[in-house]
Amino acid sequence: MGELILGRPALKLEFAVSVPLDLTSALSLVFRATDPRRFDRWLVEARERLDPEARHDLDTVLGSSGRLLYYVEELLMSFDPFTPEHLDADFDAYIAHLRSLPPWAYHSMMAQSLLRVYRDRGVTVAPPDTADRTAWRAFLEPGITRADLDEVVDLVLAPEQLKARTISLIERFWHDCYRDEYHRTLPEMRRALRQARSTTYPSVAVAFEELSGHRLPEEVQLALPHVERVTICPSYHLGNFAQFILYPPELILYFNCQRTSAATQPARGSKLSADLLPGLRALADGTRLRIIEMLQGGELYAQEIVGRLGISQSAVSRHLAMLEAAEIVTVRPTNGMKYYAINAQRLRQIAEELEQIG
Repeated sequence: MGELILGRPALKLEFAVSVPLDLTSALSLVFRATDPRRFDRWLVEARERLDPEARHDLDTVLGSSGRLLYYVEELLMSFDPFTPEHLDADFDAYIAHLRSLPPWAYHSMMAQSLLRVYRDRGVTVAPPDTADRTAWRAFLEPGITRADLDEVVDLVLAPEQLKARTISLIERFWHDCYRDEYHRTLPEMRRALRQARSTTYPSVAVAFEELSGHRLPEEVQLALPHVERVTICPSYHLGNFAQFILYPPELILYFNCQRTSAATQPARGSKLSADLLPGLRALADGTRLRIIEMLQGGELYAQEIVGRLGISQSAVSRHLAMLEAAEIVTVRPTNGMKYYAINAQRLRQIAEELEQIG
């Protein structure tokens, strides 16, 4: 699990929440939550609630695959979480899948996570093709962040134990720490998901920046040409951190749903509506303001707007889509063309609410 940054307009954004997606985020956050000054209080307390054996397994299993914790990502992606039958998967479905994998698959996922560590360094290597401890020690060493290297070597050379300890860790974390918390926070995550889906974003970068408050990390930006699907997921305890899973052709971006809730809900006693912010976002762009100015003279079809603005049709379509999503313009389809007009009532509503602030 990595920290996040910028996007490609052509990519289609999808939004999802499920136990496997959220559990992967939560596990990585609890692994890191050793400093109460930097992490959400629940994460720190959850780490402390784990019994010593489970905490040791957490540090050993996750702390052996680099700073981005690639091993837990390999577990998630082995489940193929975006297939239709897995999009709403619960814990039982996810753990049943992990149990169904043979021990050699865990050995392979650990090796693959180390290959990704090497790839990040610009190094091409191959896992040892023997059970020689010295060779495996040298291969695994770059991925060690908190684990004991010799213990990790023992696990990789005994895949049955690696599988058993991996599954035991995930089950204990879920039942002892996270199950009740997940169900408590799920309504808020679903609310954030609905809100994100209702907004039109011109690019991956803009979507992530508006939802998370962070810019896309450079490594994500550079990898976007190799990404085919971007899935954005809410995370309740993410705090001020940015988190992503870059697994071409998949990219998973997490955002703090508590942040979006605070940003969009009016203060107690406020007369401001919850849909003011989407309207302000749609108006906060020079090109979109020019479109509104053009429409003051009456409705125009899309090609007329393209011609007057002198920019690409795809760019105009994105601006119109955002204005439409915010209900600032209305659309009238006729004879295969779309005619756009100003929604004067919506603009008056925004203006009146802004006056209340003053």
